[in-house]
Amino acid sequence: MTGAGGFIGGHVLAALVQSGAVPIGLVRRLSPVQQENGFEWAGADLVTDPLDELLAGLQPDAIIHCAGRTAAPDTDAGREALFAANLTATARLIAAVSRMRQPVRLVIVSSAAIWAPMPPGLAAIDEAHPMRPVAAYGVSKAAATLHALTESERLDLDLAVAVPFNVIGPGQPGRLVPQVFIDRLRANPAPLALSNAETVRDWIDVRDVATALAALSQPKGPRGLLNIASGIGVSLKEMAQALCRIGGWAPVLREDATHGTAGVNRSIGDARRLTAATGWTQRITLEASLRDMISPAS
Repeated sequence: MTGAGGFIGGHVLAALVQSGAVPIGLVRRLSPVQQENGFEWAGADLVTDPLDELLAGLQPDAIIHCAGRTAAPDTDAGREALFAANLTATARLIAAVSRMRQPVRLVIVSSAAIWAPMPPGLAAIDEAHPMRPVAAYGVSKAAATLHALTESERLDLDLAVAVPFNVIGPGQPGRLVPQVFIDRLRANPAPLALSNAETVRDWIDVRDVATALAALSQPKGPRGLLNIASGIGVSLKEMAQALCRIGGWAPVLREDATHGTAGVNRSIGDARRLTAATGWTQRITLEASLRDMISPAS
């Protein structure tokens, strides 16, 4: 599994172990901590390092490709870094898998940022929804998604592209909502400032995402695009109010600051194709996910 040291990747490793698999974590650089935690690890840069010999040595039955970048400076260099991490790495991995002697199940992890904004009246985005991202990250993930789908068709690869919506849960990076809200409330439980407070997102717990990816990693599974989503839209304001209630903070919100996602007012996913293909369903509610983020298990 690529990106094994990241937010989603760590939970996927745990889900794979729970399912009875023997995962190998691939990271850009190995650390002593990783080498001591009981998993098998390998180190490689998917953008620059040779991959054929690496994969021939590891002999994986399946690869879940979680590696990538979610943010970069809004500069030419930043956009180049996004496309290298998200498109170039994906293309090189697919090419290397296509040259392997034995068939390999490949699951590419994309993002709901690939989808066009929802028109009024649409309840949820399914896999037939058009791709029209509004920011550089979404463009880089859409490019990687389209490349994966094209190569899967051209080379007849056992490949699926998973499209998680807004992933939250224990271990979420501090720059992302709602973790940024939690950190701010802990540091100073004063009125929490929001912008785009009515922006609606489909929040899905990382542990549910991990079990979905583990299910999709089974050989000869469903191909093409598969959303991972709850099907429920919750606004940033409602999210912040729930955090205050769970954490015992005064629910005072000021709608005038710099958090939110410009350009997409509403993003809600339809995961019925995934459920029909694998039996996956959401198990962790938004309330439970937020509670575990505020009071993580020791």
